[in-house]
Amino acid sequence: MRLEQQYRLLHQHYGEADSHPGLPALAALLNCSERNVRLQLGKMQAQGWIAWQAGRGRGRLSTLRCLRAPDTLALDSVGRLLAQGELEQAFARLPPEQRGQLMAQLSCYLGAGNNRRQLRIPIHRQLTTLDPQQVSSRLEAHLVRQLFDRLCDFDVHSQTLQPALAHHWEAQHDACRWRFWLRPGISFHDGTPLDAQAVAASLRRLDHPACPWRRQYRGLRAIRLHDALSLSFELADSDWLWPQRLITANASIVPLRRAAGFAQLPVGSGPFRVLRHSPQRLTLQANPHYYRERPLLDEIDLWVIDTPAQQQGFDVRLDAAGGDRSLQSACTYLVPNPQRPLLRDAASRRWLLRLLSQPSVITADDPLRRPAHGLLPDWQQPAVAPAAAALPPGSQLRLVTYELAAFQPLAQALAARLAAAGIGLQIVTLDYPRYERLQEWWPDTDLVLGSEVLHDDRDYSCHEWFGSNPTLRLALGEVGGARMDAALLAIQRQPSPAARMAAYRQIGDWLVAEGWLLPLSHEYQGVIASPAVAGLTLGLNGWMDFSRLWLQDEA
Repeated sequence: MRLEQQYRLLHQHYGEADSHPGLPALAALLNCSERNVRLQLGKMQAQGWIAWQAGRGRGRLSTLRCLRAPDTLALDSVGRLLAQGELEQAFARLPPEQRGQLMAQLSCYLGAGNNRRQLRIPIHRQLTTLDPQQVSSRLEAHLVRQLFDRLCDFDVHSQTLQPALAHHWEAQHDACRWRFWLRPGISFHDGTPLDAQAVAASLRRLDHPACPWRRQYRGLRAIRLHDALSLSFELADSDWLWPQRLITANASIVPLRRAAGFAQLPVGSGPFRVLRHSPQRLTLQANPHYYRERPLLDEIDLWVIDTPAQQQGFDVRLDAAGGDRSLQSACTYLVPNPQRPLLRDAASRRWLLRLLSQPSVITADDPLRRPAHGLLPDWQQPAVAPAAAALPPGSQLRLVTYELAAFQPLAQALAARLAAAGIGLQIVTLDYPRYERLQEWWPDTDLVLGSEVLHDDRDYSCHEWFGSNPTLRLALGEVGGARMDAALLAIQRQPSPAARMAAYRQIGDWLVAEGWLLPLSHEYQGVIASPAVAGLTLGLNGWMDFSRLWLQDEA
């Protein structure tokens, strides 16, 4: 670092033109002896920073020319740190105004590292939490699934429950009680045992205001421990969905004792553990003692790169235009706020949603999305019921959405449709943490543009969406919420998955027809990967199981 500082002094004093300083002048400028000046100039010349010709003979001055802008030296040094994976040190080396330049060069240092069992992947924003109790977005939920285990697992292909921490379970008393038996010998990453006591404490944490899906577990009345490896759950009503409630990221099992920084540096029992976590990077390291198959990679490095253009060149990156892609498992939708003056009347809401849906604002040739005719890609919901209560020309509406690239063209298309009818639309885009604080902005918002992505279990995902989506619950209000709760209670009492899916579809019918929620599009979810990446299969949530990824030599 001292050599760089001395070069900055030379550049500041002499610029990039030829100059003819003597050694005494250089020694005074650099505050060192003439002997050290020669040594330092030799080092600078060896690195290509200067052209230096010492004067030979009496009366002949030396010739000096600075060849590099000082700021590029800092980027060179952080580049070396990046190549070694030291992102935090690289950022510390740079002033804030240069960190953007660093991010622009970051993709050159990412991808597969020297260790052929290490992979580096970009993510679009900083993580809010890795505490299972608090996660609500699909990014954090996916990472929690890599770090923690749950009682049950779910096979996306067969759509069936599979054993996980519990090797067996059974319903008792018409599914008002469920008993689970745990595998022996499982430990958390810190070596503490994972037993029935830890399971019970973890699931009791779900009855806490910090849990965004708390409503989904309100039927739990008591937990009974039979021994260290067996426990029962007493429920308020018959619930054939109870084991499926326990496969969600929120229901992950955590240790009884947790450090103060658990949300950032959690300890789980999953296939990976957290090696480091900073605002710029999360590093996951394989758990060598995992009770199932050990992950095929040693490490997964996730780097926060918020600009899509800077995500080029990575070994794996999520991209809707990627070659390996599928349709979003649910939809991108619009929710009107019935509490707003212009939308208090149900007929006005229906008129507005019909205006925005007939015809669809999504064109048939859109490469990133498909027009939605239902809440799920294979559903066909009835159209919004007709209404004659048009909003008056000159009306002004406010739409809130969050920072997701796919939302911006949709918001602009909605604004254009409304402008043609003489209605103005203010578009407000929030960062995700602010978007989650719904109570701060909901009272002043007319329309919310959001998106739902199911996890691997379509059945329970629908129950979770309709039962606990905060925007939908606020829009439905007390009366609509009670109607929804009654429908979902009947669904959980139904042992047939096919009958439950049919009932969810009926809920979707009245949500759309009555103007509570308007499906707009099904986005494509895709991934672009290097040919060296193997074992990559996208789940319904648009992510891949990290433990199955591996790197093969490119032919």
